Amino acid sequence: MANYAVGDIQGCFKEFEKGLKKINFDETKDYLWLSGDLVNRGPDSLKTLKKIYELRSRVHIVLGNHDLHFLARYFSNRKKHKNDTLDELLLNSHCKKFANFLIKQPFFFSKKINLKNGLKKNFLMVHAGLPHNLSYKECIRLNKMAQEFIQENPKKNLKKIFFHHRRTNFKIISVKDKLSFFINVLTRIRICDRNGKILFSFRKGLKDLPYNYLPWFKFKIAAMKGDKYLIFGHWAALNGKTRKKNIIGLDTGCVWGNKLTFLRLEDQKKFTVKSA
Repeated sequence: MANYAVGDIQGCFKEFEKGLKKINFDETKDYLWLSGDLVNRGPDSLKTLKKIYELRSRVHIVLGNHDLHFLARYFSNRKKHKNDTLDELLLNSHCKKFANFLIKQPFFFSKKINLKNGLKKNFLMVHAGLPHNLSYKECIRLNKMAQEFIQENPKKNLKKIFFHHRRTNFKIISVKDKLSFFINVLTRIRICDRNGKILFSFRKGLKDLPYNYLPWFKFKIAAMKGDKYLIFGHWAALNGKTRKKNIIGLDTGCVWGNKLTFLRLEDQKKFTVKSA
């Protein structure tokens, strides 16, 4: 049995399918960890989601910002973006089944893995990153509340998430504000300052950091206390490089013409597929 994590697929089905063959994925024994942004921008969101749904008993997923955008388009009639490639998926007769499956997925996932060196490590997975001030227990608690929040009223609460999505700073007055902020952080964070202020609009690489801001993973992450590993996607400009042994970036820009990366968690061996 092996656990394989893969970065942002974003509808790049051909590369995803080729990668599964390359790692000899055995759906009777292996597990697949998907770090979010399963759909959109790439050419085959429908085929990608269909395949993931077929493998659902062997898959661990965290939602990404593009997955939320798809859910918001389906449940709350969010406007189409000019770079969207979701029409085939949204018009498919099985779209409701896929949307109901995705909306039940978490934003934060953790599981203990037996490494090949005999040690047992706790692996955490998020799409974009973690705020440095939240403990592991707080992440577990807020994730449960966040899942309940979007499931109880998808039409209304997905709109609330994307209302906050447009703002760098907003006042957290209610519990729903806190949950909306938590979801935005875990699906969109790249950089912040030492006080925890996040610049959500930043999309560039490390050479273009604004004054007083650093990548979120350069700070001491409270949730990782106790020698944990963390895997994430979202930030293609990093090309997977964090210079942190236990914080591993998996978005290597397949949808932008680079490659799709799979990581075997037991020994951190990487397998890559060039973008078509």
